[in-house]
Amino acid sequence: KENEIGTSEALIRGVVSKLKELGYNVGGFKAFITSDVLMGAGLSSSAAFESIIGTIIDGLYNDMKIDMVTIAKVGQYAENVYFGKPCGLMDQCACAVGGLISIVNSVNVDFSKYDHSLCIVDTKGSHADLTDAYGAVPQEMKEVAHYFGKEVLREVDENEFYANIANLRTALNNDRAILRA
Repeated sequence: KENEIGTSEALIRGVVSKLKELGYNVGGFKAFITSDVLMGAGLSSSAAFESIIGTIIDGLYNDMKIDMVTIAKVGQYAENVYFGKPCGLMDQCACAVGGLISIVNSVNVDFSKYDHSLCIVDTKGSHADLTDAYGAVPQEMKEVAHYFGKEVLREVDENEFYANIANLRTALNNDRAILRA
């Protein structure tokens, strides 16, 4: 549903749809979920939400028989297809497979020793408007890889990459892709 893109409803619908497509049992439930994760903080809140929805459905209708990697892949599908964010699988795997996920509350370093301060600021912002830039990451990495005749960037020799930065800039005309690479 176009009007659900970017919403929790889209994530729920996507998770349920993919689980059903994969042959798992699905059904209704009522849940109350709260979070104090800062909006737009980039702390995998959507991946955690997808994982909990998949786990609830697993527990209620599938006797906890769905493996967590499948739950992660279903979450990625929901985010890509229903939510509208072209994310990879890392956040979903970290939430579904990686055990307890928490925000670090303390950092064992004396910042004043380095004349620095650590500040976390709630800007009330959202990274929703960054979806296009985020989605361009894999495409830009492939552009760089293709310059070297490779399919993915990990196949490109690091020294060859650095030796060809000037040529890359001319060929790709995309400094962001080169900086990301």
